[in-house]
Amino acid sequence: MLDERKRQVLFAIVRDYIQTAEPVGSRTIARRYEFGIGAATIRNEMADLEEMGFIEQPHTSAGRIPSDRGYRYYVDSLETLPELTVVDATLIKRHFGGRLRGHEIVLEATARLLSSLTNCVSIVIGPSAAQTRLKVMQVVPLNELSAVLMLVADNGLVASEVVRLPEGLSVVDLDEVCRVITAHYQGRTIDRLHEMNFSAFAGGIGARAETFERAMDKLISGLERLEGERVVLGGASNILNQPEFKDLAKYRDVLKVLEVQELVQKLVATSTTNPYSVSIGAENHLNEMRDCSIITARYTISGEGIGHISILGPTRIEYPRVLSLLNYISKLIGQG
Repeated sequence: MLDERKRQVLFAIVRDYIQTAEPVGSRTIARRYEFGIGAATIRNEMADLEEMGFIEQPHTSAGRIPSDRGYRYYVDSLETLPELTVVDATLIKRHFGGRLRGHEIVLEATARLLSSLTNCVSIVIGPSAAQTRLKVMQVVPLNELSAVLMLVADNGLVASEVVRLPEGLSVVDLDEVCRVITAHYQGRTIDRLHEMNFSAFAGGIGARAETFERAMDKLISGLERLEGERVVLGGASNILNQPEFKDLAKYRDVLKVLEVQELVQKLVATSTTNPYSVSIGAENHLNEMRDCSIITARYTISGEGIGHISILGPTRIEYPRVLSLLNYISKLIGQG
């Protein structure tokens, strides 16, 4: 534990460095903050903080910057999140003001909005197939010989399959089968549908039940693929705007990770039990992310399914504001 004076000095260094990206010196703290102590005393406190591993000295500067441990202490000390500014709240409400319909549109709009508000990289991931549930199965006739079978999930995703109608099978027959399947399986998670015996409900199509079963397998697999692909990035180039990434080699390392969907999912998968998670610098399990922080919030859609929205930026990210943004937007998505 740090005493109150060390806490004040550490938090001053964190806040100043977040805003300026410039190492912070004792004279700067003494001038900007009314701690009732002089620059010499502040230097002593900074020396102690450095020895304890909360701050460090860039080799070219007399000032200090927070270490990963210093950021962690700062984040863990946040007791309440700040209120959103009027500007932030207005922009968010305008984006979610009843114009967004459909799961994919919401995810893409959220990614764009967060990247523009934070000037960082946004990552939005939809609920997995293990959490997404069947809403309805439908059939749409194309002509006398074929029709489209559709599975609609509760989050708005749709998988479709064109099927050829065998002789003696009408769209009306197929529509009845879809109605019965919806009645029996509505609310089942998509990953569990593979276990269902759909042919048992396809008595009206007789020997053609096997063909129907194959079509259903393709539909279910189609929905699962859509879920797996629902990783939406926003503002991947924003990180170039951060002073820490003027070294293009660092940016290339981060970009290589963002180009691999499985790695992105692993980065975000750290927050499955808590509403929020913050991974700072070396806490990230990928070495390429050692200069980054990732802040993640969970969200639900209509009370079902868990997805994640994240902001990836330098360790100098504006933690309180980003947490407030994610908290606010995750609740808005959940109301959709």
